[in-house]
Amino acid sequence: MKRIALLFSHLPKHLCGQDLPIVQLKTAISFLKSQNVTVITSAGQTHWDCILTELLNNNIPVHLVIAKPTTLAEVSEQFSYHFESYTITESCEERDQFICFNAECVYPLWLRKNGHLAQITALLPPERIDKRFDCSLYRFSGSALKYLLREPSAELCLLPDDYLWHWTRGQNGIWKGETRREFCNDLLCSQSPPRNALATLLRILQERKIRAGNGHIAGNIFVTSFTENHPASSAILFTWRKDRQRMNFEPYGIGIPRSYAVSKGVRLLQYGTIPDWDTMQLDNRWKNEHEWRVQGDFLLDDECTKKMIVVVRKTPEIEHIHPVFTGRVAAYEQIE
Repeated sequence: MKRIALLFSHLPKHLCGQDLPIVQLKTAISFLKSQNVTVITSAGQTHWDCILTELLNNNIPVHLVIAKPTTLAEVSEQFSYHFESYTITESCEERDQFICFNAECVYPLWLRKNGHLAQITALLPPERIDKRFDCSLYRFSGSALKYLLREPSAELCLLPDDYLWHWTRGQNGIWKGETRREFCNDLLCSQSPPRNALATLLRILQERKIRAGNGHIAGNIFVTSFTENHPASSAILFTWRKDRQRMNFEPYGIGIPRSYAVSKGVRLLQYGTIPDWDTMQLDNRWKNEHEWRVQGDFLLDDECTKKMIVVVRKTPEIEHIHPVFTGRVAAYEQIE
């Protein structure tokens, strides 16, 4: 059985199934289904995960190459598959070399010019490289990720003042609680980046909980955060983070009565004290968020959902919410 390799350079954080490199991956896999091959591949990064997911979905034999500290058990769990043929390497560099040098034929799909994999393949005999699926000249676009909001709608301005609001945003990579194979399955068949803010909001409503995070929290304690700022006065939160190439927050969120939130342990963040899950040293950059926190996930039980308000950016998006939430839904932007 011939051993081959499919190669991607690191893919951008925001991509979807309509991007040409992903289309070419599917085309290559379709071709390989009729060939007697084993594909040498890896896991743990989006570019390898997409290749591995598509191979497993099409029942093409795989020889897995894992770079430490990733373990075989971790990959098996993330992809719900028992790998019988595998190799463990000491580093990502050794892994990539092993894949390229042990493949009888290499199919570049999308390689960065002068990138790590491009440099390795340049060392291979030309007859071992098949470029029929190569689209390395393709350029990804992230322009749709950045946007400016229109004026708040009249309905939004009339939302109650005594609510706390949890805003979400598009997610880079997998959601908390999902596997890498689940993420890649959605990515491979998506029309737009699959973990956008609307999809994240829908997941919160379907799971009936807001999952906690520990980013920039003292002691790495997991908390769920809210703001007391009224949605119509929250435009400062919905801005572009150039340093992270994503929006800070987006106008997709959930409002909960403040009295109910307090009864569930949500506390107003205190400034100027020793950092803890509910405190922060004085930092004027964040005080305008008027943040509230609670430890752990926040469950959206029946009592909560009866009083809850959901906000989406545009009026047509309300129809996506109604199948999973029958309560009040408001659009942030004013319709022209």
